[in-house]
Order: sequence, then C-alpha cells, then structure tokens
Amino acid sequence: MTIARKLALLTLSAIVGLLALTAVFLLSERQLILAERQSSVRQVVESAHGVLSYYHGLAAKGALSEAEAQQQAMQAIKGMRYSGSEYFWLNDMQPRMLMHPINPALDGKDLAENKDATGKPLFVAFVNIVKEKNAGFVSYLWPKPGSEKPVPKVSYVMGFKPWGWIVGSGVYVDGVDAAILGRMIGFGSGALALAAALLVLGWF
Repeated sequence: MTIARKLALLTLSAIVGLLALTAVFLLSERQLILAERQSSVRQVVESAHGVLSYYHGLAAKGALSEAEAQQQAMQAIKGMRYSGSEYFWLNDMQPRMLMHPINPALDGKDLAENKDATGKPLFVAFVNIVKEKNAGFVSYLWPKPGSEKPVPKVSYVMGFKPWGWIVGSGVYVDGVDAAILGRMIGFGSGALALAAALLVLGWF
C-alpha cells in the first residue's frame, strides 16, 4: 500500500470514528434530557399530590366537608401550570375522568375504553401502575394543547389512596427530540468542519 493510500485510510478512519462518537454522544444526550424532564414531571406531580393531602387534612380536621375539600382540591389543581402550559389531570380508579383542564369534555366520562392511536388503553395503564406501585411512568400518544395530532408523551401518575384518585402530568417526547435536533445541527456542523479539515490535511 502506498503512503498516499495509508494516509487516506487513516483520514477516513478518523472521520468515521468522529461521526460514530458524535452519534453516541447525541443518543446519550437524548436519554439524559428525557430523564431530566421525567424527573421534573415526577417532582411537580408529587407537589400536586401534596395539594390533595392538604385539602384532605382540612376535611379530617373538620374545617371542610369531604365533598368541599375534594371540590376545592380539584379547582386548585385545575389552575396549576408549570413550564408555560403544562397541566395536571385527575381520574379515579374506575377509571373515570374527574378533571381535565385542557379537554373538559372528558370530565365525568368512563375512560376504560379510551385508547391512543396505537390502541393502548392508557387510562387503564394509569390505574394498573398505581395499583401495582402507587406511582410510575406510562408512555403513550396524546395531542398537544390546541392540536388534534397525537404525539409521543410520557406521563407520571400517582395515586391518592384516601379518595381513590390519581393525579398525573406528562412530558411530550417531541420537545426532547427538538432539543436534540438543535444540538445535532451544532455538533454535526462541527464534525463536518473537522472532517473537512482532516480531508484537506490528508490531501496535502
């Protein structure tokens, strides 16, 4: 093999290695961002669970009737928002929707047959994970506020045993993918520039 071919092979190997490292980094970064957002959702759902505990405590002390405590807790959580427009919903173990601030048409409806675009009975999945672990993550498809197109979403649900309620909220996965796309463009541009520099150096 001539020296020129050896240099070309070395340059090509460096470029392939650079692209492989960039791909591995971006995949790891996606998992990290998704894990961070899931952790954030878990924390805010725990905060909403604390609101239910507060009103339940008022009812236990006799400051409110149980019906009044439930109604006030529901209204408090209905108005709660985080990260701009993210919201919480409440359903029971039937499952029946108790409160959905974005789609109030669901309120009071039996959701046992409610399925996402893949046929997954998501509200039954919420009930099952609460029965099994009292809390956990569920992946499914759900439209964003103001849209009818279902997109991937991961929600965290937590049971409130005294009232038989489930409170939940979620993160849309396409938001994570959009963040990764921005980083991919940045890292990809840098990788291409470095690859071009290696090609020029190898040529000379």
